[in-house]
Amino acid sequence: MADMPVHRLWLRVLFVALFLCVTFLTLTPNPVETESGFAFTRWLSSAILGDAENADKIGHFIAYAALAVSAFWARLFLYSRRWATMIGLALYGIALEILQGMGGVRSPELADAIANALGALCGFLAAIGAAQIVRRRVL
Repeated sequence: MADMPVHRLWLRVLFVALFLCVTFLTLTPNPVETESGFAFTRWLSSAILGDAENADKIGHFIAYAALAVSAFWARLFLYSRRWATMIGLALYGIALEILQGMGGVRSPELADAIANALGALCGFLAAIGAAQIVRRRVL
């Protein structure tokens, strides 16, 4: 840890902050007024899927994609394996949806669990692709 570059330390701090934020937002009750906070995801859902009904799923996807990208760039690999981190984040998203149902305050949704898992997988794959592009440009 002493010889870790400062930028990687900050990326790990960012990952932990995102991880805690996603966990908190998933397991606590929905705020009463969330409509205005989802303007971007409503727009994105309309643009991609043709209606704004799936804005929540887009939000789940983006949150887990951000987690995966930050884990990749911070080099947070489970068992020193990239794929294990990718699978771990996908399973974490599914597990949080299950835990959400146990709290009695919110109800779990299969579509949210799928959006979480796909976000983690796509985010990690996008980060791997970006790293390969950067590596080719540098070399």
